[in-house]
Order: sequence, then C-alpha cells, then structure tokens
Amino acid sequence: MFILVLFLVFNLVYLVWRTFWTLPLNDGFVAIVGGLALLWAEIVGFFEMILFYLTIYRIDTLSPSSWEGEYPDVDIFIATYNEPLDLLYKTIVGCLNLKYPRPEGVFIYVCDDGERDELKRMCSRLGVHYITRTEHEHAKAGNLNNALKYSKSPYLVTLDADMIPLQDFLTRTIPFFLNDKKMGFVQTPQSFYNPDPFQYNLFQEHRTPNEQDMFFRLIQPGRSRFNATIYAGSNTVISRKALEEIGGFVTGTITEDIATGMIIQSRGYRGIYLNEVLASGLSPENLADLYQQRIRWGRGVIQTFKFHHPWSQSGLTIFQKLMYTSTLTYWYFGFGRAIYLLAPIAYSVFGVVVLQATVKAVLEIWLPMFALSTLVFRLFTRGIRTTFWSHIYDTILFPHVFRGVILETLGFTMAKFKVTPKDSVTRSEFTGQWRLVRVQIILALLSLIGIGRIIVDFLIHGFTAAYAINFFWLSYNFIVLTIAIIFASERPKFRQTERFPIKTAVKVCAGEKYRIAYSYDISETGISLLFSEPVYFEPDKPLILKVSDRNYFAEFQAIVVHVARQTSSCYKYACQITAYDESNYQNLLHILYDRKPMLPEHHQGRSWRLIGSNIKYRKSKFSAMNRKLPRIPINNRLIAYVKGNLKFIEVLDFNYHYVTIRSDKNYPEFDLVLNTTQRILLYCRFVKSMKERSRRQNIHLYKVLNYREVAKCSLQWIESSRRRKFSRWSVPKPPIVRDNQIKLIGK
Repeated sequence: MFILVLFLVFNLVYLVWRTFWTLPLNDGFVAIVGGLALLWAEIVGFFEMILFYLTIYRIDTLSPSSWEGEYPDVDIFIATYNEPLDLLYKTIVGCLNLKYPRPEGVFIYVCDDGERDELKRMCSRLGVHYITRTEHEHAKAGNLNNALKYSKSPYLVTLDADMIPLQDFLTRTIPFFLNDKKMGFVQTPQSFYNPDPFQYNLFQEHRTPNEQDMFFRLIQPGRSRFNATIYAGSNTVISRKALEEIGGFVTGTITEDIATGMIIQSRGYRGIYLNEVLASGLSPENLADLYQQRIRWGRGVIQTFKFHHPWSQSGLTIFQKLMYTSTLTYWYFGFGRAIYLLAPIAYSVFGVVVLQATVKAVLEIWLPMFALSTLVFRLFTRGIRTTFWSHIYDTILFPHVFRGVILETLGFTMAKFKVTPKDSVTRSEFTGQWRLVRVQIILALLSLIGIGRIIVDFLIHGFTAAYAINFFWLSYNFIVLTIAIIFASERPKFRQTERFPIKTAVKVCAGEKYRIAYSYDISETGISLLFSEPVYFEPDKPLILKVSDRNYFAEFQAIVVHVARQTSSCYKYACQITAYDESNYQNLLHILYDRKPMLPEHHQGRSWRLIGSNIKYRKSKFSAMNRKLPRIPINNRLIAYVKGNLKFIEVLDFNYHYVTIRSDKNYPEFDLVLNTTQRILLYCRFVKSMKERSRRQNIHLYKVLNYREVAKCSLQWIESSRRRKFSRWSVPKPPIVRDNQIKLIGK
C-alpha cells in the first residue's frame, strides 16, 4: 500500500507538471495538438492504471467447499463450427473422463453449427449426444440457445471445441452452486497447452508466460471481488435458472459471453472466478489468426456496450460498472501506443515540439515517476508481466486492432462471427508476414532516422534536455518495434502435435527382452526416452512401449527414428508411435492433457537479451533427425589384428553397425579388440574413406560384420574401451578361426 500511494503521488505531481509547464503553447498549431494528444494519452493511461491496480491489489483465492448431499445433473455443451475432428475427439474424450459422484448425471452434447455427418458418426461411436440446426442465426450464441431446447439439467458447462477439461473439473465447480442458490456462473481460467505466437515466434516458450495469463491469473480473480467476473465463453459452469431468467445466451453481438455474464450479474446473481486451471486448449498458431481473434474480441466488446451498456443496467453496482467500463477502454490501447511511438519521431524527424522540459525537471520529476511506475507494475503483476513485455504486445497488436475498434465505433459493424482457426499449423522454414507489420516497419525506419538526426544535432549543438528525452524514447521504441518486426518472421514448426516434458517410467520391450527407460517428452505421435547406456535396437524394428503415469497406462508400438548422446552418461532415443488401439490412444490423451499445462508461469531470464537470443536462434541450422543408432565415442588407441599381425588403431566412435578410425593406412579388414575382459572382437570391413566429409584427414569408415553378437554383450565394455591403455605385454592372442560368432581370446 505504501508503494502504491507513493506511485499515485509521484504520478499526480508528474501530470500537474506536464499540464502547466511542458506544453509547447508557443510553437504553432501542430505542436499544440501533438502536445495535447500526448498529455491526453498520459492522463487516460494514469486513470486506467489506477483502476488496474484497484482490480489486482488483492486477488481472491477461492476454494470450493465440500458437498455431502446428492449431486445434480449437468449438461456439457461443446460448441463447434468447423474445427478438425481430431481436435473435437480430444475434447470429447476429456469430457468422458470426468470424475463425478453421479456419472449417469453427466450429459455431453456436441453442438455442431456445421452440420457434419462425419462428426455425427463420431459422436454416435463415442456415445455422446449430437445436436445441429439448419438455420445458423446468431452464431455461437444461437447454437448454444438451440442446445438449451434439447437438454434439461439445472447446470450446464460451456466448452470451446479445443478446451479439454481436467478430470476434476465438475467436482471443483459444482459445489459452489449447491452452497449458494444465487450463484449464476463459475468461470475458470482459459489455459493453453501450446505456446502462443508471442512465446513461439520469439523463442520464449521456456521463459515467458502466455500473453493471456495476466487477464486470467490476475485481472479475473481481482474482478471476482467486485462480482464483476467476465464470462469468457468457455471453461464455465452456468445456472440454467439464471440463463432462463435473462432469456438465454445474449444474441446480437459477436462476443455473446461478456454480455451474458454481465446481465446475469445485473439480475442479482453472483459470477465468481475459480483461479484453478481445470481445462486447457489451443492458442492461435500464426500471426494472421491472432489478429483475427483480437479484432473480433475488440469489436465484440464495443457491440456489447452499444446494445447492453453497463451504466444502463440498474442492477449493477458502481464498481461493477467501472470494471466493465475498463473492459471497453482497454480496447482503445492502440490510440495511446501510436502517440507514444509518434511523439519522439515528430520532434526528431519533423521538428515538431510536443514537450518542453529542462534536464533538471526531467531528472527530478519524470525519472522517479518512471522508475516507480515500472517497479509498481512488476510488483503488482507478480512476475507474470513486465512493462517491457506489455509494450511489446501492444506494439505488435495495435495497428490492426485499433483499426477494427475504430471502424466498429463509427458504425461499420462486423456482423459475421469469425471462428479462430484451430487447424494444426506446420512450417518448414521461417515465413515472413511483413505485410502484417508494415506500420511497425515504417515507424522503426522513422525512429532510426530520428536517432541519427539527434546524434548529428548533439555533435553540432551540444547536449540539451530535448535531445536526451527523445533519444531515450526513440531508442526504446526502436527496440520494441524491432521485436515486433522479428515477431512477424514466423518460426518453423515441424511437429503437428505438441510435445510435453513429462518424466515417467517406460517399459521398452524388444522381442522377449525389455528395459526400463524414462521419458523425456511425450506427444500424441512420439516419445523421447532416456537411457543411461547406448542400448542397441534393430533399426526400423517395432518396439512395444508401456507408459505409466499417475492412474493412466498406455501401450503402443513405436520405432526409433533418432538417437542422440544427451550427456556423457545419457542417451536420448526419439521414437515415432506407429500403432495403438483406441483405448490406449485415449489413455495417452489422458496422460498428456489431464494435467496443468507445463509452460512458464513467471518471467525468467533477462528481457533485454530478447533481440540477441532471437538472432542466435534464427541463425541456427535445423538438422535432419535420421541417426537411428547410438554413436558411442571411443577416442582411444585399441588393439587390432590385421592379417594376424598386431596393430594399434585409433578408434573415434562406434555405433554397432559401423566404426570410424583415424589411420594413415587403409586396411581392407581387421579384427578390433573392444574389450579384453569380456573378449569382444569386432569384425570390421572397409566401406569408404571420409576425407571429403571431414576436415580431419585419414578418417575411414568400417562396417561391423558381427554387430548382432556384439549387441548381446554387456555394456560395461564401453568405459573399458574409452579408458584402458594397452601395452604389448598384455596383448591377447589373435583369433585363429573367423566366422560370424564372437571369438573368445586367451590371455
């Protein structure tokens, strides 16, 4: 509270100073307009921040109370239009896996607005209800209202097609209604199991939280204190009685959810927020889809305020009205972002003064306010968001979103509901979406010109406060704009399904033998295994993998597609799943998705390294994964018999099928002693010299003729082969007979 009060005092002092002592009133009409626009943006931003900190100052951490009585029936509505069937399959399977004291009281309805026969057949096979309609009025809201006619449970769950519920979704939410008869809806977070475009394109999936986390983890639980939780359209349980009282899901807007929740609250019902991840879905996977989603959200909020303005809802409190008003004003963030980017350009490039200040005033008034504002923002957002990342998000989004909300405000209505595409996206190389960031490119070039002009003016005229202020903001804005431009170079995406870093025991069966490994990561189509030894598996020969995690067990067939040495004592085997039955596939889905997403929840690392790390990663080359055998480094001189004569040969590495050596001579064949204790010999035949593939000279590749027999031996020979130094006094006798069996050699 002390820091917040200090923040308010410093900001008020700053705004008073800006209002009465910094406006360029004597520099012409354009300068006055620019100065007033900048001041207006700062004043509006200040009041928005007050409301923001009021919202997140304290966060409700609700936990449902227990219920000992009978649990009621529940309807689950999965709204879909054109989403892929495999995506819907995962959501339906997640719903079928829900725990509930009365399983017979859970009714699952797939509400298909696309009239797809193949989806109808899939629902019949899985044993869930299928509902469609011939007239598709009012988009998603009309689809859900149509489903209300065919269901009758007192509570209903709304899920988007991609949102997979966790097993305890119902048991964590339904008790709220049973203990409070005026409970209108319970909203839970929309969490995402894949990196959003900001995380993925900027190589931040291990360092930066999802861009939506600040809303769902801070703002929503903060609003819950004022009974102003926003109904987000999915991952929600709603009282049928409350819905019927307001005439069903609100229609007439492209975002039916916010209006529905607000009107339910205005009728005296409570809408609370349970800040627990109980379902997870799919983030947009490219820049165009992201823009389409945010434009729809922004225009939908404006439509809601046109037809259902919160200040006209008599049942809402003053705080509820303020909270919903802040939802509207947020979507005009593009106005302030444009002004902050253009103000230093106006002065440095076009000579338009928008702010007049002395160096002393800047150091005494602006600098403390700026530092304190940054500190307060980081403190209150609890590591989920930084000021720098907020500016990155706003700079990436503002041109398209601002254009959309202005058109909607002026009456150019977006009448058609556009579903955010949920198709799996793959890209084999970096793809530049430069047309989508044309505004950012122009602003970055102008900022760079402004930086150059200020440097020249500084060298000619010397230091002034105007140069210092504008140089700081031009440089800062240029960095943010550069990141926005880099973001438009969409990163390659080779995998169609997400990999999860799940660590669990896996039984690997190869024929009658088996080994225990640990998973490194798992997806719907593959699994990576960690072995402490370079285990041999016949290439392209199927393995049976048995994965056990919590209460789930899945068995499937897989082949090794790549082997890499992870550490000096660990090898990673990437396996492609080739076959499983439906029951095991469903269990695999539960292993993957019946858990909280495993992406970062707080900022990690230094944000200022963002550009450097992107340059580094973008210069990296992607190598094909086709090494199906473990390459074991030897790097030692070992004994070999060449035509019965003893030689010492420098062995580089070995992968069961082949061995590479460094030698001045090219031997047609030889017998290599890998280990004297176990008496292991490799029968090696020359394949080719590798001078053309290596800068190192005299590298030769030999095929191992008896690799199957070697693979059956204990792996203890590895360390012996790496470390042992042979002498001529401890040399085993050469083999006398050659065949396809490992030779035992005497001492």
